[in-house]
Amino acid sequence: MIQLTELSQSDHPHAARDLFESAFPDEERPPFGELKHRNKQKFHFMVATNESDESDEFVGILSYWTFEEFVYIEHFAIDEDLRNQGLGKAVFLNFLSQQTQQVVLEVEHPHDEISDHRIDFYSSMGLFTNPQDYLQPSYHGDQVTVPMIIMTKYEIDDDEFAEIRDKLYAEVYKCKPANMH
Repeated sequence: MIQLTELSQSDHPHAARDLFESAFPDEERPPFGELKHRNKQKFHFMVATNESDESDEFVGILSYWTFEEFVYIEHFAIDEDLRNQGLGKAVFLNFLSQQTQQVVLEVEHPHDEISDHRIDFYSSMGLFTNPQDYLQPSYHGDQVTVPMIIMTKYEIDDDEFAEIRDKLYAEVYKCKPANMH
């Protein structure tokens, strides 16, 4: 059975860190050590495990922010050795089923088989690809941005997109929205 446990309560902190650092390039993640300084009321770093009577197998990670208007999934990854076994879908649907409000995530623009697969994966679970231009701000204080696509649980219009973008810029990336678009 799939379980999501806060990193601080998990038996797999080293596996979680290794996956976080290997699954996301530097420009798409903050330094792991900085995560503990984030707002504990809003930010959650979960470790996914597949639990049975005899074991507690590390499966992956899912980090997210809870805001009044929506839940933002910042990072989601499954252990490389366990991919393509349905565990990613099980973890994601487990999380999604617990969310009654809008769910938001960023994905890379399709440019190779992996990025195409990622968009197809989230689309297959009912998420919408939004057409608005979005730049992921830098995690490292420089001006390097990464063009991304915003995917959501429910369709959004331009005003809702702007509210989501501005909230992410202010709360997650600690930058001023006016500097980014």
